[in-house]
Amino acid sequence: MLDFMAAQSKLPRSVQSKASKLILQLKSDPSAHGINWETIEGARDRHMKSARVDLHHRAIVYERGGVLVLLWVDKHDDAYRWARNRVVEINPTTSSVQVSDLGLIEIAQESANKSAIEMPAIEKLFRAYSDKDLSKVGVPESLFPAVRAMSTDLDLESAKSGIPADAYDALVCLAAGFSVEETVEEMGLGSKPTVVAEDFAAALKTDESRRTFWLVEDDEELRRMLDEPLEFWRIFLHPSQRKLVQRTWGGAVLVRGGAGTGKTVVAMHRARWLSDAIAKRNDQNGRVLFTTFTTNLAADVAANLQNLCSKEQMSRIEVVNLDRWVVEFMKRNGYDKTILYLDDDTRREEAWEHAVGAFGQGIGLSLEFLKDEWRQVVQANGLSELKDYLRVQRTGRGTPLDRKTKERVWAIFAAYRARLDQEGLSEPEDAYRAAREILSTKPALLPYRAVVVDEAQDLGAEAFKLIAAIAPKMEDAKAAPDSLFIVGDAHQRIYGRKASMTKCGIDVRGRSRKLKVCYRTSDEIRRWAVAVMEGVSVDDLDESSDDLRGYRSLFHGPVPEVVVAKTTAGEMNALTDWIDDCKDDGIDESDICILSRLNTGLKDVGETLKQKGYKTVQIVPGEADNRAKTGIRLSTMHRSKGLEFAAVALVRVNEDIVPPKGLLTLAADAAIRKSLLTNEKSLIHVSATRAKRRLFVSSSGQPSELIAGLEPAQREPAE
Repeated sequence: MLDFMAAQSKLPRSVQSKASKLILQLKSDPSAHGINWETIEGARDRHMKSARVDLHHRAIVYERGGVLVLLWVDKHDDAYRWARNRVVEINPTTSSVQVSDLGLIEIAQESANKSAIEMPAIEKLFRAYSDKDLSKVGVPESLFPAVRAMSTDLDLESAKSGIPADAYDALVCLAAGFSVEETVEEMGLGSKPTVVAEDFAAALKTDESRRTFWLVEDDEELRRMLDEPLEFWRIFLHPSQRKLVQRTWGGAVLVRGGAGTGKTVVAMHRARWLSDAIAKRNDQNGRVLFTTFTTNLAADVAANLQNLCSKEQMSRIEVVNLDRWVVEFMKRNGYDKTILYLDDDTRREEAWEHAVGAFGQGIGLSLEFLKDEWRQVVQANGLSELKDYLRVQRTGRGTPLDRKTKERVWAIFAAYRARLDQEGLSEPEDAYRAAREILSTKPALLPYRAVVVDEAQDLGAEAFKLIAAIAPKMEDAKAAPDSLFIVGDAHQRIYGRKASMTKCGIDVRGRSRKLKVCYRTSDEIRRWAVAVMEGVSVDDLDESSDDLRGYRSLFHGPVPEVVVAKTTAGEMNALTDWIDDCKDDGIDESDICILSRLNTGLKDVGETLKQKGYKTVQIVPGEADNRAKTGIRLSTMHRSKGLEFAAVALVRVNEDIVPPKGLLTLAADAAIRKSLLTNEKSLIHVSATRAKRRLFVSSSGQPSELIAGLEPAQREPAE
């Protein structure tokens, strides 16, 4: 059981080692004399036993039908206390093995009953659902009385540790307003083969049980399990996620979902599953390409995959962001141009100045408008000739252009591209197209049998077209099952690139799924982050729209704290008070992250914290965050994407900083300004949803207009 691994990780290292030896001994010879089996007096479940770790520690083991399940490990008396009120049952509806703490449930029921007497007007939380409904979503019958007594979310949350994990998730869905049918779908509780009531071994193999229990089938797997860091055991699949991973789809797959719904976890497990599929075919050269937009995300994914996969599985998975992949691929194929990845590259600016100076006199359009037109219309649509530009739809562009003006604009674009060619330079989109041309003439050039794409919302049209060219076609005998798997969420688009997958040659019709339950972030933080996106319309990464309806979190926590200080000093005082509160709440410094929109603000915050005696760790671009290093994390908002922390602070959310004043000043028209503000809202949304338990948002002076009115709770800053 995963709870056993968590409990073991909290023991002294010497005791952890002894517990590991006990596990190996139980696997090889559970009848050995040194195990010192004992029954647990007063236990409600007769199958509960304990085994000796050392003189002071015991492991709680459940023995049934010849199967041993490690449930808990602790000091002797604490371990026995943990075991006495817990019962293990096979749920007759879901066939999952469920562990309940009847003692805690009884306490929760008494508390709920007391609240009902004191506040009789409050209606029961699950009044709308029958016993049949509760059974259908996997709630064990023994918990019905306690569930029926609950009136508030707090009643449910207080009983969490006593309720089986799958049943608790189902109850949260119902409490959040999901229908029974929606809950069944979200929990992956469709038609299932019936497990005989006493077939404990078979019940442990169901998808629902695998969420809580890890089945060890050989000694090598067991030894690997004991060597893995605790982070490995936090990367698990919910049954609804497992259905997405372990399936032959028959085409490209798209998985959408709000922040924290487990899209990246699903993508990583899919990569591992595809790696195993390649191994089963004995394909010695086959590889899975796992790609994303930034080097930061690629580094974080690679670090997590190292935890999730064995060395052999990892040897068949290549993790690289798409730009770096293009650079390396083009070098191998004799591409002699330098690809310009930085928007502020001086050589790019010189090319623009040359083109506008030669053909833009008196045109009445700003340089920033021309750059945006180039990015959003010409490069996004892969235009190379004037005739194509004259015909292209400019939907959503704020400044209309007549034919004559378009011809003059195209002359500037042609001069810009000619100058880049002359200097041996190329923009990424041009390199993407060149790579596609090479692949069209050499289709067998790559070793990839499948491609997994994370954070797809930040990829543009040319990137999608290239991915479609890299992924093997389904008719290719060497292709892994369903060779293209894509995950993303347009609400988290922070780089402004949009594309229709259908127009890019990727057909996901009938194979698009949406995750709705947030496992990372408390419902209070989720609500605040969703409110930031109020009024923003987004696409579904294809040709329809998307929304956050049904997006819910599984737990509650403190409401976000929003501070509007008069001075920077007052803001920093409030921040350090909040940090101290987090530490008092048991949150480790390495699980606290401070995010700033700009590097300059981050540097100032870091110096202030250092002066106040706090140790800090800067999260740098292109490197995974090493949690072994102690200290409060410092990061830009952009760099934080893909990360998560128990507590997150967004600082300097000031007017003229979020968004930066310079960007607004350069916005050429209302449409460009609107797009910029949407990107900044998405950036705040992404940053806030990095937090699991606590969120702090602060500004000094005038706060950003993007958080106006989003002030659920404020700390009075000491100036």
